[in-house]
Amino acid sequence: MKTWTTLLEGTLREQALGAVEDIARALQESQTFDSPTLSGGLAGRALFFAELGRDRPQLGHASHAERLIQQAALAIEEQPLLPWLHAGFAGIAWSIERLNTLGVHSLDDMDEIDEALLGITSRKPWGGEYDLIRGLVGLGVYALERLPRPMAARCLESIVERLEERSTRAGPGLSWWTPSHHLPAHQRAMYPEGYFNLGAAHGVPAVVALLALIARAGVAEKKARELATGGARWMLSTVLPNSPGARFASAVAPGVDLKPCRSAWCYGDPGVVLCLAVTAQALGDAELEKTALDIAREAATRPMDHAGVRDANLCHGSAGLGHIYNRLYQVSGDAVFKEAATAWFTRTLQMRRPGEGIAGFLFWTSPTGQDKDLGWFGDKSLLNGVTGTGLALLAAAQPLSPSWDGMLMASIPA
Repeated sequence: MKTWTTLLEGTLREQALGAVEDIARALQESQTFDSPTLSGGLAGRALFFAELGRDRPQLGHASHAERLIQQAALAIEEQPLLPWLHAGFAGIAWSIERLNTLGVHSLDDMDEIDEALLGITSRKPWGGEYDLIRGLVGLGVYALERLPRPMAARCLESIVERLEERSTRAGPGLSWWTPSHHLPAHQRAMYPEGYFNLGAAHGVPAVVALLALIARAGVAEKKARELATGGARWMLSTVLPNSPGARFASAVAPGVDLKPCRSAWCYGDPGVVLCLAVTAQALGDAELEKTALDIAREAATRPMDHAGVRDANLCHGSAGLGHIYNRLYQVSGDAVFKEAATAWFTRTLQMRRPGEGIAGFLFWTSPTGQDKDLGWFGDKSLLNGVTGTGLALLAAAQPLSPSWDGMLMASIPA
């Protein structure tokens, strides 16, 4: 991979850095109670301030990051947390490990966490979810971060075993089925038997990328490579021909027509091709990389008003699309991705409303998690709120490869 280059230039870069500074100020001034987690709370916010501190060490951002991650680390001992990456103790621990590489220290001994996760991933048959947000893949992201520790390697071996057990032959390759009892009510009505999920957040793309990264790390290499290759082959077999909306659906199930999906990280072409690009680089598969980038170019040049974007978050908003295309630009050098990323960051900055929300950003969300309560609210979180928006803008405005986006399966290996 080439050295990370600054995407945004001139006035646009100044506007992005100004927005990041306003976000930092608003987050520092916030006095409300927050979750300790990576996706929604203190651990994610610590990553934001640590990133700020890399480029501006004299402003004390690293010290603030340390205070935040220490609070999050304390919660592992004091609060009943689930194990998952985005909303559990594995995500807090992953953040601690990431921050250690940036010189921000909070907890040196995480052997007990490693042992707990090895115990969890050794359970068979695996009855839980397999995904990135709250399943096996997310635990694998943490274990990769802990290599070369022997406990981490054993954990990854267990995860490969569990994913092999959960895999099923599908089309020209293999895939991972999501049973109906793991679906929310509105999806069960559409998929009463379950489905193959094609979203990066909850589905097969992140499984395939994780397995490729495990193979690249030399753990259970033959089996992990075989599973990753089979999964990528199946994913490409689902590409919709001559589709003006998108090449990938959100899900695949027998008897259900495939429909083009919105453009986002969580679901849609951008998130899928990002995972395929990670897979291709990890496996050294030039043909897969070319195919993924071809689909990505098509997605990048679609009209913006076809994307279904309403706000500026990472998960399904303009900042997430900007960051994905920035990642693809950095690995390929293709001006198509640079133009798309710049356009989406321009849209992100245009969404600011001074005096509203948090640092001018409002998000279409529900404070209760219920669809009936959807509306425009301030949101401080990393995945769905202003912390993630700030991180994406910062990655586009400074010449430093981001340290945080492995949680999105977005960190394309060299």
